Amino acid sequence: MPVTTSHAPFAISPQHREVASGEVNLAIARDWADSLGVPVAYLYADNADLAEVILAFGLLPESEQRRLALELKARVSPPATRTRPAHKARARPRTG
Repeated sequence: MPVTTSHAPFAISPQHREVASGEVNLAIARDWADSLGVPVAYLYADNADLAEVILAFGLLPESEQRRLALELKARVSPPATRTRPAHKARARPRTG
């Protein structure tokens, strides 16, 4: 679902190009982001989908950001391999 804000992804393309080319230092990028009401990472996104995700993520409360970050990490991480502890063979009672 698209994020509804006053900022469409890459609506600031001239600035985005300057940021992407390294012509702008981080302090200026922070000023731009603050004035636009977007996270700094939004200015560095290399496609519209990523920009939209960054913008939506930045609008969430910190607790929700942490939960979502953990969920995303779990989805992209390879499944952990479970190793079972070695079971000791039980000694069978001798009969006879």
